[in-house]
Amino acid sequence: MRIAALAELAPAPGRVFVLRPTAECRAAADAAPVSPGAPSFLQADHLDAYRAKVAAGGVHRAWTGTAGEFSGAFSAVAYAEALGSFVGRHEGLRTWFDLSGSVPVRHLVPAEAIAFEAVEVEAPADWPGGWEDLLVGLWDEQCRPDSWAPFLLGAIVHEDGFTYFWGCDHAFTDGASQLMVPAELGAAYAAALGAEVEPLPEAGSFVTYAAAEGQLAAECDAETPAVREWIDIVSRHGGRLPRFPVSLGLDAGETAPVRVRRWTALEGEAVDALETLCRAAGGRFTSGVFALLAHTEQRLTGSADYLGITVLGTRTQQTAMSHGWFCNFAPVSMPLGETFAETVLAAEKAFGTARELARTPVHVPLGAMVAGGVLAPTELASPQMVSYLDVRKFPGAGTTPFDTGLHFTGEGRTANASLWVNRFADRFELATQSPDTETGGRAVVTYAEALHDVLADLGLPVRPVDADQIIGTGHAGHDR
Repeated sequence: MRIAALAELAPAPGRVFVLRPTAECRAAADAAPVSPGAPSFLQADHLDAYRAKVAAGGVHRAWTGTAGEFSGAFSAVAYAEALGSFVGRHEGLRTWFDLSGSVPVRHLVPAEAIAFEAVEVEAPADWPGGWEDLLVGLWDEQCRPDSWAPFLLGAIVHEDGFTYFWGCDHAFTDGASQLMVPAELGAAYAAALGAEVEPLPEAGSFVTYAAAEGQLAAECDAETPAVREWIDIVSRHGGRLPRFPVSLGLDAGETAPVRVRRWTALEGEAVDALETLCRAAGGRFTSGVFALLAHTEQRLTGSADYLGITVLGTRTQQTAMSHGWFCNFAPVSMPLGETFAETVLAAEKAFGTARELARTPVHVPLGAMVAGGVLAPTELASPQMVSYLDVRKFPGAGTTPFDTGLHFTGEGRTANASLWVNRFADRFELATQSPDTETGGRAVVTYAEALHDVLADLGLPVRPVDADQIIGTGHAGHDR
């Protein structure tokens, strides 16, 4: 599985099919009963952003998805059956929101009403120049939170198999959910073809999860220990949330089109060597990642104290296979040691604290800090985020649909360069959603070069930074 821009998919040409709800299913979705309760906090943020984008006349491109290869013949009937089975398991994917009033109203389509049919769409005559526009246009039309279905699955059919392409509005999914699509879709397709497939565990309710999150938030206030810890951390950092440590060349409040930029830092045995260093220091690979980021930032800014905001999963055993926003954000704050090994130990402790803080919905401490004057509201606009994933641990790793897969997001606009740090079976990689400008590209190069030097100082055979490849050409100039 790659985590990169959609343009890197480069599928072979073929007949293009998409799966649409049947007429009966669409009627059931339109008449779907109200599902009481508020959306989750992160869902509500997304719905607010969607309303604002629509009101401003912009293009809603806050969808995300995966694509990859299936071997074997394509069966439209089995593919439609597989999608029905897949969607029927997940409340989150059977949801749409009525946004006509001031408060979002959730509607839940009954599982027994779910049914799809395959529809062939015209493939572009100029395939290399048109396949991406075709897919983006299909997702732009379909992937929205105020109608059902807010996702679209399709196939590009070749003689020896087919490329699956799946996109879903971000209101109903997080990144981990997307990385689980190939395995679950593959199992459902195999079952639809008549193969013996191990039954999947039940997918816990996202509606129940959202309700529990709201109840927990209602029980917290500014004196709750987790909120106090957040306040202490942010106060120690001058009442600021993290920013990318290199100037992106944007004025306050300015945004630019997104470009996804990647750099493979380590390959093969070098990744294992980094883990050995982390273990020898008394930490794990995860704490080593944050130690690397801390020392990289120190090279760029001189800071001896690191603050990052990271994404952490909140799935339980009951929701391990569920689709939705099962994640939260928490601070990783630590002083740097004199050596990398010392910083790994500090990061191990800091990440443990972050895990505890992630039990409290992030909106509670952020709201308390804004209300108390600790944090200016403008700090919430576009903070720097860090996501670390060990992609090897996802279900389906080692299978063709997963290993040929690409995880991507719709490319909108950004004021920051949040970091995706990923460990794969054969490499360790840094990626960003950064401004698609010359200055933005050079800022990412500067950051990658600093990280390169940190890794080189550890004696690791780090790969060179290709500035031209990272900066890229043919800047998008879009307002996605």
